[in-house]
Amino acid sequence: MQKAAAYTLGGLVLIAGLLLYSGHPVLNRPGPFGLPAGNWIAWAALIALPSAQLLGLYHKQNREKDPRIGVFYIGSLAALTLSLLWGVLSYGLAGNWAFVFQQQEAFVGSTEAANYFFYLSAATAALPLLILVLYLIYRSL
Repeated sequence: MQKAAAYTLGGLVLIAGLLLYSGHPVLNRPGPFGLPAGNWIAWAALIALPSAQLLGLYHKQNREKDPRIGVFYIGSLAALTLSLLWGVLSYGLAGNWAFVFQQQEAFVGSTEAANYFFYLSAATAALPLLILVLYLIYRSL
């Protein structure tokens, strides 16, 4: 059951990555609550990646066999927490749920805040990937 969920979440990450990479028109369509579907898809993918790692790689049976895997588990929990908070933090930077930034004097919603939004999004996506790479290096040693 855990592996099926992990594979499903991994598939979601791949599909979302392909949609975002290709700039598919579905990303601009209004989704639930009038937000662009691309925001929902990106947020789901950011949550799915650490969730898949937690269910697939760092689950309890693997941690019992090798207690050092607990470090990767804790790192993935931190990545999952950041992923869950990504939308709220992004809203705090943009001042709107569409994450639209404009040239203005106030920080919230400004082009300066857009830089922080970019770094927040990059860190949220890169953290689980970094943990995965470190885990694969650890397993290969």
